[in-house]
Amino acid sequence: MAFTRDFINSQKEKLLTLKQEILNSMRDRSKDDIEVPTDQIVEDGDQAQTYINQNVSFGLRERELRRLKEIENALRKIESGTYGICEETDEPIEMKRLEKMPWTRLCIEAAEEIERNSGSFKAG
Repeated sequence: MAFTRDFINSQKEKLLTLKQEILNSMRDRSKDDIEVPTDQIVEDGDQAQTYINQNVSFGLRERELRRLKEIENALRKIESGTYGICEETDEPIEMKRLEKMPWTRLCIEAAEEIERNSGSFKAG
């Protein structure tokens, strides 16, 4: 199944928009999220909450960076003509899956198989 030029262009626009949103979010998040002003820490509880907030902020940044990497990878695949091909099976990824997650590298079957093998898949 070949994707139409319109579909690929639409996906590229989505990816570029998502990339810009992530970059803007990272830029707009102030250093205050990361820095711990020691003069404002009065009690151990305040300090603990500050460190929890700091860890959450670092986790969000890590997740944003991983997503940014996936988006950039998808954009490279569009340029090379390999976008929408599962990296595990070499089969086309379903359009609905690509529309929902334009950065995905795996078809649903391969993703589920990897989750099952890693033990993180939870049957519902």
